[in-house]
Amino acid sequence: MTFAEVYTLPMVMKTRVSLEAFLAMPETEPASELIDGEVVQKVSPNIYHAALTSELIGRLFVYVQSHPDAFVANEARHLNRSEERIFLPDISVFSRSHRARALAAGMDRPVDLPPDFAIEVLSPGTSYPRTAERAAFYMRSGTQLLWIVDPADEVVAVHRPGEPVTLHRAPEVIDARPVLSAFSLDLASLFAVLHEGEEEQQS
Repeated sequence: MTFAEVYTLPMVMKTRVSLEAFLAMPETEPASELIDGEVVQKVSPNIYHAALTSELIGRLFVYVQSHPDAFVANEARHLNRSEERIFLPDISVFSRSHRARALAAGMDRPVDLPPDFAIEVLSPGTSYPRTAERAAFYMRSGTQLLWIVDPADEVVAVHRPGEPVTLHRAPEVIDARPVLSAFSLDLASLFAVLHEGEEEQQS
């Protein structure tokens, strides 16, 4: 599959609901988001999604231990009031100046600001049009950096406001400017986690 192929769209409940009505609903598994008044259930992740998400979170946690310029959260719920939208990035990174505000949301309310840096890892069943719409939303909501990671093609699309989207593959190394001052990601080593054990299986 290629990065631009269209998959099956996520499950959508057509009944329109308000922001407060959505927040009063019980949690779903997989998690649901509110997009333009519609409840959209996220695509159930597969093992490739889980492996890459875990790898990225691990590397980010190692980074912030020695560079306390950021705060990392996994699947934090975010609120955009102007569009009445609730969304859950796979990984949210907040700059140090936004950490206190993010944590002020507490356990029961979504974070009332966008991530400074968001990472989305695609799963089978994620549509290309939906991904493009999501990227545009991040850019207009104030996110400074977005990585969309495609396990199928082993490519990372990098979005920054006011700049053309760029696609990156191994053996490239990408940075996380302007949010993280010294973080870099070797794409060959990232996607290598998808191939661990292949030699043993072939022997």
